[in-house]
Amino acid sequence: MIRITLFSAAVFLALGACSQQPKQGKSVTVENLNTAAFESRMKSTPAKIVLDVRTDEEFKSGHLQGAVNMNVNDPDFAERIKQLDTTQPLFVYCLAGGRSAKAADILKDMGFPAVYNMEGGISRWTYENRAVESPAGAMDKGLKKAEFESMMAGIKDTLVLVDFWAKWCAPCRKIKAYLPEIEKEFAGKLKVVKINYDDNPRLVKELSLDNVPYLFLYKNGKSLWQQSGYIEAAALKASIKSKL
Repeated sequence: MIRITLFSAAVFLALGACSQQPKQGKSVTVENLNTAAFESRMKSTPAKIVLDVRTDEEFKSGHLQGAVNMNVNDPDFAERIKQLDTTQPLFVYCLAGGRSAKAADILKDMGFPAVYNMEGGISRWTYENRAVESPAGAMDKGLKKAEFESMMAGIKDTLVLVDFWAKWCAPCRKIKAYLPEIEKEFAGKLKVVKINYDDNPRLVKELSLDNVPYLFLYKNGKSLWQQSGYIEAAALKASIKSKL
């Protein structure tokens, strides 16, 4: 009898402890929207959170109106999200869509009534001339397309590899790691020009680049080849050889 009573008490305490555990956030299906649909949905949603998951430096260079900034690659990202009002729909974006998709996968389980991810990111948004908040002149800094084209035309009879990169970009770092090998193998035949994506927003827009890494091969001012996204060293070498 005593054993039964003790067992019953233990079960009661265990059930009570379980009932006091914090509830998991309701999971929702992420809606991936193109820039036009994303903008339209934001305008039709009076109460909302707009979340920019890029770096602080990127955010300061230009962002969507009313956006808050929390870097998805920060170790405390999920903890910081708890500061937000989870009763409001959440609109998330990054540069090109990769980091916001990663963030959305976390956010969908945190209790927001809806999570909208912008495909193409702010690079596509600005390319389509949609409004951003930015310091005066921030989107006009860096090289102009005419200056870039003049630079390419000025390098005569040598193949030029143009590497658009960003310091926060993991695939860019992988390419950076093997570029010295490329330069050594094609010494005297290939010149490498590296252009910081974040420092040249005007050129990025004029060239319609919506992602990094982005690679070009030029010769005598003419673009012969281009690659959006990561490429293995062997594949890049093959492309270079085909254009020599």
